[in-house]
Amino acid sequence: MNRLMEFDDSSALVFQRPSLKSVNEKELATMPVYNILCGKSAGLPFDYLMTDIYSGCLPIKSICYGNCSAAEYWINKGHDFGSRHINNFDEKLFRQSIEQLPADQKWLRQGWVSDVSLSHKAWELLASITDILMEHNIRLVIITKIFTHPTEEVMRKLAANKAEIRVSISAIDTKREIEKRFEFLHEYREVGGLAVPYLMSFKFTDEALRKNQELIVEQIIADDYIAAEHPLRLSNDNSGLEGADTERHYHPKFADQTWFGRLYSEIGNFIMPPPTFLPPAHAFDFIRYSEVVKAGVTFNFNNLPTYKDLMEKNLIHNNTFDHASYDVK
Repeated sequence: MNRLMEFDDSSALVFQRPSLKSVNEKELATMPVYNILCGKSAGLPFDYLMTDIYSGCLPIKSICYGNCSAAEYWINKGHDFGSRHINNFDEKLFRQSIEQLPADQKWLRQGWVSDVSLSHKAWELLASITDILMEHNIRLVIITKIFTHPTEEVMRKLAANKAEIRVSISAIDTKREIEKRFEFLHEYREVGGLAVPYLMSFKFTDEALRKNQELIVEQIIADDYIAAEHPLRLSNDNSGLEGADTERHYHPKFADQTWFGRLYSEIGNFIMPPPTFLPPAHAFDFIRYSEVVKAGVTFNFNNLPTYKDLMEKNLIHNNTFDHASYDVK
C-alpha cells in the first residue's frame, strides 16, 4: 500500500518565515561565481566538501522549509541568494584540488549551500565529475530536493560511480513534492544507486503533520530504504511553531531556533548519520535495509543527539555543531 496517498499538505504553507519577506531583493547583488573544487586546500571549510555546482539557490519566498541558514547568510552579506549561477568547472584545477585531499578522504559532499537539481545541465555536469572522482576511488554524497529530475542516463552514471543520493523529505512538503521525491528514490535504486530518504524530522502537535511524518516513516520501512534523519530547525519568528510541541529545545548553534533532536533512532532503517559524522573513509555498498540485516552488519556512526538525550541533558558530541560559514575563502 502506498501510504503517501493519505499525505495531507493543508498545513504545509504555514511554515514560512516572515522575517525575510521584508528584504528587497532588487537591492541585493548577484551571487559570486566560484571554481568548482574540493577540500580545505581549495578554500572550503572541510576536506569532505566540494564546491556546489550552483552558487545560490532559491529566492527568499521559496527557501526550503522557510528556514535556510545559507540563504540568510548570503542575504545578510548583501547578495540575492535566488540569483543563482552555475559555478565554473576547470577540469585541470579540479584535479589539482583532488590531489591535495588527504589520502584517506574517500567521499565528498555535494549539496552544502545549494542543490544540483536546479537544472538538467547541472546534473549532467555533476555526473561527468563523478567519472573523475572514481579514478581516485572517491564517492559523492549528494543532498537534494529533486527540483529537476535527472535523466536515466545521468542516474545510471551516478549509480555506477557509487554516488549516494539523499533526498530531503518532510511532513511539511506538499503532497506532489513528497510523491515526486519518493518516485525518484525508487527510480534511482532501480538502476542500482544508493537512494536515501533524508527525513527532516520535527515534533509536531498539528495532527495532520504528525500523521504525515509517521506516513513517511512507514513508507521508508515498507519500501526497505536505508534512511537518515536530520532534525528540522525552526526560528522563533516562524509561525509554524504554533504547531510544535511545547517541550522544545533551543539549538546550541542557532540560539533563536527550536529543534527536537532525532526522533527515530530506534528504527533500524535510519542507519545513516548526517554527513558531518561520516568518517573520511566512508564507503557504503548496500542499497536496501534488508541487505544490511541479512549480512549481519552493524554500523556505529556517531550521530546527532536524540530527543531523549536533549530531555535528559546528556552531553552532546563535541563535533556535532562544528559547522563553518557558507562562504569559500
